[in-house]
Amino acid sequence: MRRLLPPLPGAYAIVSSPPFSPLGRLRGADHRDGEQNKAHKAGKHRGSNARRQGGRIPIKTLSKQQRRHLAKLDRKNRAWQLRQQHKEAVLEEKRNLGRKDGPPHLVVVVRLHSNIVTQRALSLFWSSEASTVCQTEAGGPGFALLCPRSKLRWRFAVADTGNLHTVLDLAKVADTLLLLLDPLEGWDAAGDYCLSCIFAQGLPSYVLAVPGLVDQPLKKQLDCRKKLSKAIEKRFPEAKLFPLDTEQDSLLLLQHLATQKQRHLAFRDRRAHLLADAAEFLPSSDAASVGTLKVSGYVRGRRLDVNSLVHIVGHGDFQMAQVDAPPEPFVLNPRGRPRSVGEPGDSAAEVMQEDAKVLSKADPSKQESLQSEADPDPMDGEQTWPTEEELREAEESLQQKKKISKKVPKGTSAYQAAWILDEEEFQNEEEG
Repeated sequence: MRRLLPPLPGAYAIVSSPPFSPLGRLRGADHRDGEQNKAHKAGKHRGSNARRQGGRIPIKTLSKQQRRHLAKLDRKNRAWQLRQQHKEAVLEEKRNLGRKDGPPHLVVVVRLHSNIVTQRALSLFWSSEASTVCQTEAGGPGFALLCPRSKLRWRFAVADTGNLHTVLDLAKVADTLLLLLDPLEGWDAAGDYCLSCIFAQGLPSYVLAVPGLVDQPLKKQLDCRKKLSKAIEKRFPEAKLFPLDTEQDSLLLLQHLATQKQRHLAFRDRRAHLLADAAEFLPSSDAASVGTLKVSGYVRGRRLDVNSLVHIVGHGDFQMAQVDAPPEPFVLNPRGRPRSVGEPGDSAAEVMQEDAKVLSKADPSKQESLQSEADPDPMDGEQTWPTEEELREAEESLQQKKKISKKVPKGTSAYQAAWILDEEEFQNEEEG
């Protein structure tokens, strides 16, 4: 407040009172005497800014938050799209495997104990009325199973545990391994060694089946299942045992094979591979040991390039002449009466003899060469194995450089001996 001085005696003065507000505060005061301290302002951080702004958001900050929110939505949408793509890829793989648009589901049967009778277990698949069985080759261990009702095709191949290389070669191309276990012991020493080799190479999708469980007493069946579950826990964690004694068991097993998730092997997914259903060798007119090998089968994995090399197990690498598309050997709905196991039918070799559509022929200019090692050129300056002349020259140079022995006092080191001159060298220095 402004302090008013009293007027001097005899002086004329006009005294006016300052305007007051209804609340008692002065209005229009230009000067305030006394100490005036500035109010404390909080630091400019997030909390003080929010209190100062009072809920008001600048336009620039709004755009940043909006961009951040949109980026978050984009990330969530991208993650959802990747999940959908992966889900669609898995479903598409299940739809194509064993269907009419894809190759038959290849199941390799491996018995892990010598007491198991493989043909007894496989005969359960033949007895189904809703399926048709076709022989792949006359007298061969495998067969094809056609199920028109479920629109599925199966190709069963039997691997002998005694031949380890055959088991590993079939496991490379198998979609699913059907491992047969003994109800009492599970697997023997040969089966354990076979499993170790398969795990080292790469284990594809598998199913564990136990044939002959009903042959055990009823009280002992539960104990056998518990012992087997404990025995397989180390090698096959969270695996399920399927009994294989009745036709109903075989149908449930086929349903599980068709719906289970496929395990991928990197070395197999990178290449095209084929399990031959039939093979025919046509010798050339020049030599009987040289000719053309015609192989029929379903190509799996990557696309097969006719200009690339093909490896035949046990024989080596070869070039391809052409790739044909013969008629389908295993049709879901064959014309006429369905064929059974014992009835003769069109084998894969007979199908190859029919008119086949040529898909591609090899181009000599683009065809991959069979030469695996490069011939060294002596003019290129490459570091190769030394010749006989170079070895002889090296031996002669070593013979010329003979060690010269010196007589030095006892206890002289090699460094000190290098400074000691021989008598001949000392005389030459004096004469010089």
